[in-house]
Amino acid sequence: MALDVDELDRVRVDRLDDALARAQAAGRRPLALVAGACATSTGLHDDLLGIGAFCREHGIWFHVDGAHGASALVSERLRGRLAGIELADSVVWDAHKMLRTSALCAAVLVRRREQLPAAFQQHASYLDFDNPEGVDVIDRQVECTKSELALKLFLNLAFRGERGLAAYVEEQYANALAFWRLLRERPGFVVPYRPESNILCFRYGPAGARQAAIRERLLEAGEFHLSSAEVAGERHLRVCVMSPTTGERTFERLLDAIEAAAAVRPAA
Repeated sequence: MALDVDELDRVRVDRLDDALARAQAAGRRPLALVAGACATSTGLHDDLLGIGAFCREHGIWFHVDGAHGASALVSERLRGRLAGIELADSVVWDAHKMLRTSALCAAVLVRRREQLPAAFQQHASYLDFDNPEGVDVIDRQVECTKSELALKLFLNLAFRGERGLAAYVEEQYANALAFWRLLRERPGFVVPYRPESNILCFRYGPAGARQAAIRERLLEAGEFHLSSAEVAGERHLRVCVMSPTTGERTFERLLDAIEAAAAVRPAA
């Protein structure tokens, strides 16, 4: 069931009671409520404290999609943006998004350790679920053959340390904020919100198909790679700042390139 959201697609906590009433009136019992921290499209965070309190009150499983944003927890300065994640029953988190490991390095974390193996109820007769020797996680995974994903994170922590990873995350968040300031000062650019992470959506000139055309021209030129996303139903350009070499000069060149791409008229 879709929940009511605000103009930036964040869950409206004040409308959760109404959503629950609609579900119950339709004879449905909510299984879980999913909150974004942060949303992959916009980089914005749902109100985890408010949603978590609602789920606790009504006995609803609270899941946080922290695939991108949960890595901010390594930073003492940024972790407050995830206030309320401690209320979650489960969290998904991708270290390959912001902690500089190669893909794939993802984890599902649960509040109570017994819940993870309990999620796997089917057993195969050819698998040994009672191996007394060493550590065996065969009873709590979808794939029988799995690479050692945690080793990537361990080696990165050993090399950079928690402070090194925190400094990297903080730098990318700061870069996105610096880009936001440049956008606000540059005529013709529209930015709908202040960034809460290293992801930011914006547009140049009118909304609509023009943004897609600008992106295609940038990709064809080959210097910049932008994605796009819808914000409040309108197509926007989207940046996700992750390279340690990205700085203010990069942003200025990007804005110049966007203006040049927008000036190109389609062939008659």
